[in-house]
Amino acid sequence: MIISVVSGKGGTGKTTIAVNLALSLNNVQLLDCDVEEPNAHLFLKPDIKYKKVATIPIPEVDESKCDYCGKCREVCAYNAIAVIPQNKDMKGSILIFPHLLLENYE
Repeated sequence: MIISVVSGKGGTGKTTIAVNLALSLNNVQLLDCDVEEPNAHLFLKPDIKYKKVATIPIPEVDESKCDYCGKCREVCAYNAIAVIPQNKDMKGSILIFPHLLLENYE
C-alpha cells in the first residue's frame, strides 16, 4: 500500500501527519520528498548507514554537430539552455546557464 501526504501550501502539517502515520504502522518506508526542506528525519532520528550524493550534469554542446534546432532547450527541465539560431548574417550559438541547474541542489 502507498500512502501519499501532499499539499501545494507550506505549513499545513504534511510532515506531522506523515511522521505520525509512519510511527503508527509496522514495516514502513517514509520518503520525505519536500523540495525545499525535507525534515522528517528530525522527528524520526533514523540511524543512517549510507548516504549517496545526488548531482546533475551540466550540459556541454559540440557546436560542430549542432544545427541550432532548439531541441536541447525544449527538453531542459531547468530552462538553463538558450539557443540563438543561425541566419545568413550570423552563426548560431548555444548558451548554457549552469547556475540555473545548480541552484536546485544548493
